[in-house]
Amino acid sequence: MAVCVGAMEVNFTIRELHDMHDLSATVELQRVVWRMRAHECSSPHTMKAATHTGGCVLGAEAEGRMIGFCFGMTGRREGEIWLWSHMTAVHPDYQGRGIGFALKQAQREWALAQDYRVMAWTFDPLQAGNANFNFNQLGVTARYYAVNHYGEMQDGLNAGLASDRLEAHWQLDDARVIALARGTDPSEVRLRAVDQKLVYLNDENEICRVGLDAYGDACYGIEIPLDIAKLKQTNLARAQTWQVYVREAITSLLDAGYHVVGFDRAGAVGCYVMRRAAC
Repeated sequence: MAVCVGAMEVNFTIRELHDMHDLSATVELQRVVWRMRAHECSSPHTMKAATHTGGCVLGAEAEGRMIGFCFGMTGRREGEIWLWSHMTAVHPDYQGRGIGFALKQAQREWALAQDYRVMAWTFDPLQAGNANFNFNQLGVTARYYAVNHYGEMQDGLNAGLASDRLEAHWQLDDARVIALARGTDPSEVRLRAVDQKLVYLNDENEICRVGLDAYGDACYGIEIPLDIAKLKQTNLARAQTWQVYVREAITSLLDAGYHVVGFDRAGAVGCYVMRRAAC
């Protein structure tokens, strides 16, 4: 596989990581990508234990160094054995060039070969880039929301807001997931239009929310900012308001039997799409 970095094409490879030297190389990536302190990083010893008991660590390498990795462990959810993908990271110098997608697809192929049919992970619902990647490039859905999942976090990406997380549910043998993995997106699986937005920006750039006493079979939208990191730096109170509004809207719909089925990026905001699970 190859990726262009600047004007130069760089070849990269993906392989399973087993020995402690390779697993230890992921720690520096964690520090660089998430700006973590040493005690916040996932230990190579933990990864070693996970790979020994049904999990997997994959590394992407280029130019003699580790430029990305993903780390998954065995977990039981909904009465089934899933692969829980705890971490996926790509060095900032190589981001936005398809390496993350290649890592996730390699992880998916590994999981299917080991008889896993579902993979899951959590991500910050205010991170529009992650939402776009998860829903539009991988084809996940989401049915769980955890409030302040990790407690107070002080790393460079998470400080300032509660560690709310949306759980991605990746059905590895789903038709849309397979189509996206092959680079196609059939028109018959495209999203239904949103009937009503429950969180949105109005014409005056105010964050608005709509509360409903009852939910029908409508398809609802929930907007988020496109750059939460920048917003935290310039207006933390506004970022906190976004988080509360999004949290309340998504959890209310999940409680009413809805799932998050997609994400749309249009203009100055992104928008989650939610509909009833049976629709």
